[in-house]
Amino acid sequence: MPLVGAIELLSAAERGGYAVPGFNVSNIEMIQGVLLAAAERRAPIFLQFNAGNLDHIGGVEIAAALVRPLAARAETPVALHLDHGPSVALVRQAVRAGFTSVMFDGSTYPLERNRTETMQAYAAAQEGHLALEAELGHVGGREPGVRTSEMTLTDPEVAARFVQETRVDSLAVSVGTAHGMAGAVRLDLVRELRIATHALPLVLHGGSGVSPHDMRDAVAAGIRKVNISTEIHAAFTRAIAGASGNDPRPALSAGRAAVAAVAAERMDLLGASHQA
Repeated sequence: MPLVGAIELLSAAERGGYAVPGFNVSNIEMIQGVLLAAAERRAPIFLQFNAGNLDHIGGVEIAAALVRPLAARAETPVALHLDHGPSVALVRQAVRAGFTSVMFDGSTYPLERNRTETMQAYAAAQEGHLALEAELGHVGGREPGVRTSEMTLTDPEVAARFVQETRVDSLAVSVGTAHGMAGAVRLDLVRELRIATHALPLVLHGGSGVSPHDMRDAVAAGIRKVNISTEIHAAFTRAIAGASGNDPRPALSAGRAAVAAVAAERMDLLGASHQA
């Protein structure tokens, strides 16, 4: 089916009380593995590229050229998402290349600069009639291609003003998780942020390190999108580590299958399976 936008996926998640997984991918085997899991689980997904993923795969245009025809053959809804866009210029480039969802990440900037540049990114997203995700507070940790600093939890009062002024369509919040395989969710803070933002779809970054129990509770508290990167990259790396001989294809196929297995588990955990 054709690529879909974030509003369609997040609105359905809100009605159904589940979260849509956003998988950061770096090569065609990872893309195929996630799409395979989505087909098997009948799950909607975001296929995501941050700056590091884009550098590896060859840029925004190459990412769009790879994903768009594969998504057109998919049987479940797929959004092509720019993750942690570090500049308004990259957001605009992704819109023009054919991405169907974009994020601007000004979370390491002072609040006023974050607010101002998020508003500019919103205008850029509107040029393509796309939804914009922003980040307030800061999710720390380490992930290639993501600009990080120390964790700063999202303040509900600040969030209320921020979403009103910027008109963003979803908000990545810092509630205790971290990029990589670390962190725990402050469920009380998730609930406060849902109230403060009038049930705006909240996004959990750093989803790879969250326990199943905490993840289910976070979704119940109002998280509607969860980003997953480290888990599927680690699964792919382990699967190809034993490669030998002159033909890389068996190892790459094993990597694709490993990504599919981990992705399917996350789809089940977030309640996204059988929602498409």
